Amino acid sequence: MTSGHDLSLRARLGALALKADPDFYQRKWRKAQGLAAQTSLGAPAYASLIARPSIDTGAGTRLNRPVHVVVVPYEGEGHESFTAGTRNFYYEAAQTLTENLGQSHVSFFSVRDGESPADWHVRLADYVFEVGATHVITHIEADPGSAEDSWTWDVWWTAMAPRWNGVLLGVMFDSAFEWIRAKSRLLARISPNFMAVDICMPMNGELVRGRNEVGPVNMPVSRQSLALVEERLASVEVTHDVSFIGALYPYRVEMLDQLRSAGIRVAVNPHRSDETADFAASRTNQPSWLDYMAGLAGSHMTINFSRSSAGPFEQLKTRVLEATLAGTVLLTDDQKRTKLFFEPDFEFLNFNSVEELPALITGLLSDPVRLASIKKSGKERAYSLAHTNFWGGIEAGLRDRKLPLLQDSAR
Repeated sequence: MTSGHDLSLRARLGALALKADPDFYQRKWRKAQGLAAQTSLGAPAYASLIARPSIDTGAGTRLNRPVHVVVVPYEGEGHESFTAGTRNFYYEAAQTLTENLGQSHVSFFSVRDGESPADWHVRLADYVFEVGATHVITHIEADPGSAEDSWTWDVWWTAMAPRWNGVLLGVMFDSAFEWIRAKSRLLARISPNFMAVDICMPMNGELVRGRNEVGPVNMPVSRQSLALVEERLASVEVTHDVSFIGALYPYRVEMLDQLRSAGIRVAVNPHRSDETADFAASRTNQPSWLDYMAGLAGSHMTINFSRSSAGPFEQLKTRVLEATLAGTVLLTDDQKRTKLFFEPDFEFLNFNSVEELPALITGLLSDPVRLASIKKSGKERAYSLAHTNFWGGIEAGLRDRKLPLLQDSAR
């Protein structure tokens, strides 16, 4: 039986080891994952994949086949959200690329309900080779369609990396969480043909020292979905001065209470028919994405808090693009991310603290000409970003890393 003294000593030794070597625990985890992956790949289910010959994967920016991107969605074909106007990220990613490259250069691979990792791993590998894929893009934080948040992408990539000269593009939403970031770090060390695509935070040097990744980039929105947004917003009238739409984390509730104390009335989640006062209520019975966009459009301004739920990390929130697409003025405490894409004071407004918001809001309401100008300029910028920024950022990252390009002349 382990004594309390032994546990305390072990904890102190662990803390000292981590301080001396911050990568200590992740390195141990990567080693264990590597051994587990090799064990998995020794199973008979993987025999056909392992039998494929290894090749020289250092192909540079050009391949000897047309560009073909396989999209592996988290919620794929057959899921009710797999259509335009629902904010299904991978539907939008595929559709925007299809609108730019053409249907023959993009296809989907969906994991079947209840399908084992070994089965979909081999089936995906077979499909990649069958269509001559040059790129695979997926939500790299979890297995596709995983009800239990399983993660086996390292097994698939360990098998594929020596046998395929394409690029695995791993999209991340929550890289602020250390162990989510660790997954991509493992994949990046298996092969340099893995490239992270982060929609919230910069990732250069985060996975492998000196190696650039992609991020932050704005979420893709297809022309199909933009048309549905325009149709939904056509009849929306502005009924609120300022709104906040989003999850009500305790720190956000506290900030909104400060605003009310200062005499500013904030419409909280006005796209909902019910009232929400806490986190749990704000995350249940969610209205549709188009109703959410209508809620944004129904106010002159909307507040965006950029802090990650993982801690004091600033993120580029998808609400930045959504608010400006909806034609409302974005008020954000984001100091570094939004200005990479929008011009401060002309296309959105910054605030450093909640105490600054009352003067910012009342000043803008007293100047309707400026209010209208920021709405118009922000919306125009958002429309230019919605259809191009996601894949444009990826193309720039591929070029920087000298990896096969999406606009390769071979197509």
